[in-house]
Amino acid sequence: MLKHFMLATTLALLATQANAQDAKGSEPSRVTKSSDAKGVDASKNIVPLKVTVVFTEYDGEKKVSSLPYALFLKADENSRYVGKVRMGVRVPIWTGGKESAVQYQDVGSNLDCSAQAAEDGKYMLDMSLERSSIYPNSSEYPAASKPEERPQPLMRQFRANLALLLRDGQTMQNTVATDPLNGHTVKVEVTLNIVK
Repeated sequence: MLKHFMLATTLALLATQANAQDAKGSEPSRVTKSSDAKGVDASKNIVPLKVTVVFTEYDGEKKVSSLPYALFLKADENSRYVGKVRMGVRVPIWTGGKESAVQYQDVGSNLDCSAQAAEDGKYMLDMSLERSSIYPNSSEYPAASKPEERPQPLMRQFRANLALLLRDGQTMQNTVATDPLNGHTVKVEVTLNIVK
């Protein structure tokens, strides 16, 4: 009888230890599953966006030029991603002196934009825009002329910092500026689209 009791007790202890080891072995998988769920939730919070910016110049009612740029961003609750576009040329400018020194000036467009999700399916865009250009015909000169006789190009510059609240598919014309020399107006149009 004592042998049967000892055998039953030993089997019960072995079964208890086996159950405890199974429980310990299954805990890491539970942790892994919860961390996987967090990773999936985090990826759901990232929304890919396309922001289109168009600079349009008018001479009265006549459209003179239209320059579109596109930035691809992400609206992310965990980090502030800034999309950037740089497009332009370096223009040589003669600075005079005995050595006929030349400096290069960057001319073109610089756009920075970040986005954050807001209420009702809208997104807050924080934008910094810069556009520079050479006045037409301001740097034309005969090929054989001396550097000191060449007219220096006139540079035009436009800068704006914008905070816009847009929803998917919405377009907003938000900035109008007038050139003080020739009276042309520059309009900036921004469109937001969710990338699907």
